[in-house]
Amino acid sequence: MGGLLTIETGFTCNSRCRYCTQLDYRVIPQADKLDLPTEEIRERIAFAGSNGYDQVGFSGGEPTIRPDFAELIAFAKEHGFRRIGVTTNGRMLAYKSFTEAAMKAGLDGFTFSLHGDTPEVHDRITNAKGALEQAMAGLRNIAETSKRFGLEAHLMNNQILLPENTHLIREVVETMAPFGTRLFMIQPFIAQRSNSDEIERFFVPYDAIVAAVERAIPALERFGARIKPYNVPNCLLWRFGPRYIEPQFYGIRPFREHEQQGPGEFRAFKVRQWFRVPQCRDCEEMCPGFRIEQYPQPRLVDDLVAAADEFVAPRADDDAPRSLLFGGTELFTAAALETSMRRVAAAHGPVAWMTGLCERTERRAIAKLLPRASAAGWLDEVVLVGSPMDRRFLAQRVLEKGNLEELRAGLHLIGEARERGATPPKLRLLLNIGDAQRLLDDEAVSGHWLPLLRALRRAVTDAQTGAVAPALADLCFAVPNFPRGQRPPEMARQREEVKALGARLAAAAAVAGFSARLVVFGDRRGVDPIRADATAIAEAALGEALPPESWADRLFRHPGSMPEMDFLSWSPPWIFERFAEHGPAYPAEATDAAPDVTSAVRVG
Repeated sequence: MGGLLTIETGFTCNSRCRYCTQLDYRVIPQADKLDLPTEEIRERIAFAGSNGYDQVGFSGGEPTIRPDFAELIAFAKEHGFRRIGVTTNGRMLAYKSFTEAAMKAGLDGFTFSLHGDTPEVHDRITNAKGALEQAMAGLRNIAETSKRFGLEAHLMNNQILLPENTHLIREVVETMAPFGTRLFMIQPFIAQRSNSDEIERFFVPYDAIVAAVERAIPALERFGARIKPYNVPNCLLWRFGPRYIEPQFYGIRPFREHEQQGPGEFRAFKVRQWFRVPQCRDCEEMCPGFRIEQYPQPRLVDDLVAAADEFVAPRADDDAPRSLLFGGTELFTAAALETSMRRVAAAHGPVAWMTGLCERTERRAIAKLLPRASAAGWLDEVVLVGSPMDRRFLAQRVLEKGNLEELRAGLHLIGEARERGATPPKLRLLLNIGDAQRLLDDEAVSGHWLPLLRALRRAVTDAQTGAVAPALADLCFAVPNFPRGQRPPEMARQREEVKALGARLAAAAAVAGFSARLVVFGDRRGVDPIRADATAIAEAALGEALPPESWADRLFRHPGSMPEMDFLSWSPPWIFERFAEHGPAYPAEATDAAPDVTSAVRVG
């Protein structure tokens, strides 16, 4: 028997699910231009047919809103696949003629995304009024079409588990099972850079998932249905037995929309999205382990503190840095972040914190923490990393989410706290020079520049006198790494242009009432000599217009800011060479701290 190849057809969708990692694509004008053209999808179908796959599935975005959807199904049918499926929100299936056309063309597998049994839950999660009603109409149309034309229909559901719907697994089973659904996939919210500031609102601990599955057992028994967990270790659900649980063996191969040659070719990041517990040692399951979002908070803090100690250890007392600087705290709760600052400061003096304000710790909580940590002597600087949305990679159908709106919202909250009498630590806005130039010249993002600086001014304006305290904020610029594998520009020829850019940045900062600096990182880049020379020339030219400031003896990397966490971390990947620099990573096995649910884990 062959395998299942899932073809991602693009990004466009008729829902706006709150948990979705592709929401940033939805705001792009003519976003459908990012979707794969019909001919490319045909090529992928042919690839699957000629490489031993006997099942093909379409995912998105929302594949059913494509005008060529039925045509693609018919093309797959012509290539002899025994199962042709779609992952769908089910809304288009509410149209009977559409459902009949797709099923007659060969569509026989339907994986719905039903997240609750009431509009109050499902429609709210999908941000689409009437979504549940349409999905239910789709289920009825599938049943009627199957009966009328003697066609097969294999139904599944994929429920994303959030705090408001995890306890409703049983209700979803009871809603869909009467239509013939017998397999119910469940998976918790998965954190990425695009949704890292939603972690606190969407996080569900494993023990809550286990309890919800146990509550659903009577419904599974009544309908002869099973649950298939994704991103939940199989071992946590073993005790319910194979009658109710179908383990996930991670054997599906996705053909993503940005891959050109074959499924799984895209390897931009060496990610560390899972960790293991001691019981994993003897386990024979095909399972990557526990999701990194479930990593114990005390261990996050311990790992960061240990990295700070290791960074400082080789230095003599008289060579201690002004203040240690760290980022990569996207997974930290407010309590863990505060504890980290306190513990590092207790050992090494006040710290500086680098953040994109896209943290698990919500921005309102951050606005309260900063003046408290500053007053306690733990924190003396906050480096706010700015990154505009990058659309320059659209030819590769890869888009980098920006955070300028999040920074502005956070600065307004800090400003509100200051107006109530709180005094934040020094605020420093950090941009790489390429992004800074775009903010000055690129119409697509330049509208963020002045509002961002106004928000920064508000955060350092005295509430009583209305005077700006310039010593409490400045702008910092840095030269990003030149891309690996490419010869950098001949910076010696562009030296005067780079120097002029530095002067423009200094002038733009001065107009807003701030000073500007060039941040350099010494020999910490670890890049090849050609790119190192180009960087040195660029920094020297910029240094004639912007006073340089070295962070080489301040900035340390802990596991949360290492390259393995680039899929999540807002610590600027352009500061360090992604794959060349080695440092502490989250361990493959968390032996001295594990999630509370480990009491439910058994091996066998």
